[in-house]
Amino acid sequence: MAEAEERHWWYPATRALLRATFAPLLTPGVRVLDAGCGTGAAGGWLDARHRVVGLDPEPLALGLYRERRPGARLVRGGIEALPFAAGSFDAALVVTVLYHEAVADPRGAIDSLARVLRPGGVLCLLEPGVPSLRRGHDRVTRTARRFTVRGLREVVAAAGLDPVRATGAYTFLVAPAVAKALLERGRSTSDLEGDGGAAGRLLARLAAVERRVLARRDLPTGLSVLVVARKPG
Repeated sequence: MAEAEERHWWYPATRALLRATFAPLLTPGVRVLDAGCGTGAAGGWLDARHRVVGLDPEPLALGLYRERRPGARLVRGGIEALPFAAGSFDAALVVTVLYHEAVADPRGAIDSLARVLRPGGVLCLLEPGVPSLRRGHDRVTRTARRFTVRGLREVVAAAGLDPVRATGAYTFLVAPAVAKALLERGRSTSDLEGDGGAAGRLLARLAAVERRVLARRDLPTGLSVLVVARKPG
């Protein structure tokens, strides 16, 4: 992941998506939790304008995060029992964490996230979509579950948060992912191998087009699901 964030099209595309959908809800200097931060590939950019705390259970990931961002505030811990007081954060970002087999209780994790948000705080989730899909990349990344737009929205609402928007993302990847799953025939492969080449450049352009669509409307499905919610108060 640390290597891929510099060369693979998905990471800059995802950072651009988060800048368009999540960043406008944040005022400069707010305290943001990057929960399941990994190497900082998805949320490390936030520390340019905000006070970011990165949390992850994997020491190697935190070490690689700190190598790239020496001043980072990092905490080792899991998302299901966040080691922070209630109301500690103005916002929380969770990118491809709840899908993982290590997270036994996604609903409990969202309850924990809601607890550490202050009233009026914002939560942004980006998780894999299309629950029926199972392919090589899921085996490599230890995917336990995928989400529908409606399903993830309902889980967030059940935690007492008010959804601001819920949409599919990377919709243009659904058909290729289904075809790839059929061709793999049970093999384990990673979507992050290589830099994507010409295909990666095309996909990056398609992602940019989709972001312009998402600026105007939500999409019913996608290879990813994006939910943004606010804590009442």
